[in-house]
Amino acid sequence: MIRYFIFFLFLFSLGSLSAQETKEGSSDTDSNADSKKGPYKYISINPGVTLESVSLSIQGRNRDAQMVQDDPGRVSWLLDVKSPEIQFTKYFGMNLLLHNSSFYLNRQSIPKVFSKNQTPEVASSESESGSSGSNNNSLKPNRTKVTEDVDTSIEGTYSMLVPIFYLGNPDTFRFGLGFGPAHVKLRGNVDFKDPASNMLIAYSGSSRDAFLNNLRGYQFVSGNINPETDPTLTYLIANLSTGNNLELVGYYLASQGLLRPDLTAATAYMSGRFNAVEALAVSSLMRNQVGVNSVAKFAFMMYLESPPFLGMRGRVSFGGPIVKENGYTYELRTFHFALYMPLEF
Repeated sequence: MIRYFIFFLFLFSLGSLSAQETKEGSSDTDSNADSKKGPYKYISINPGVTLESVSLSIQGRNRDAQMVQDDPGRVSWLLDVKSPEIQFTKYFGMNLLLHNSSFYLNRQSIPKVFSKNQTPEVASSESESGSSGSNNNSLKPNRTKVTEDVDTSIEGTYSMLVPIFYLGNPDTFRFGLGFGPAHVKLRGNVDFKDPASNMLIAYSGSSRDAFLNNLRGYQFVSGNINPETDPTLTYLIANLSTGNNLELVGYYLASQGLLRPDLTAATAYMSGRFNAVEALAVSSLMRNQVGVNSVAKFAFMMYLESPPFLGMRGRVSFGGPIVKENGYTYELRTFHFALYMPLEF
């Protein structure tokens, strides 16, 4: 974030120097410069409110999952920053936009690979496909994607610094499109499998240590653990069957809000191998831990912005960053409606 602001201030200084040099010309040049410069000289701070809908697609290692919000949108505060606007022509210009957002996703779309019950849509489509098609489909697992609450959640933030090229001018509607870098932070967990498969893993070990060794291998093979992002969790899982490390994992995940009672935790506790905290830790480790703190090389935003009315502006936008880390691609997609009051300097 600090380097973004330094870069931003550097561009502001260039813009101000350019404006001063333009003013030193003749009167004809001054009038021409006035027709091209924006309504403010240095910076525009845009506080307001936004209704934002966010989804996160995670793909990699032959797995995929999609996290969404529990509701259609979330109302939050907005504080965007814009650089001075450069108006190339009457209806074409550009500026730099710094946009920040936070989100919380607690519902997930996953393939129901091990599910025996089919949705009505799948059942009706199979009944229309004929007897031979029905026989073939009965031998294949049901991969219908269902959005549901599987006790997973991801929270995060992102900051985008995007050069925006727009059609229009500050007194009209403007359509803008831009690409640039972004800083993304994600923390939480996802479940790439149906809960039925988790139950099979839970009973795969003949003893507590054998099961914990299998669970540790699952964590590392699946790419869940990144020593650079979370060295504490990496150390505890690397020595999961030693001492009370499993219980410490439980306390550590609880401090981050990643423990939830579910059927897997209840089954692990009733097996007699684990205490309550360890059972909750086992349930959480059955899922993929997500810990991302990275700079996205690609982020985009497109928007439609209204002209000023009563000192306010409205904006509808779509975009988001894409991050690749640990063999997974994290693709954020955001749609928001913002109402803000530009404070121009």
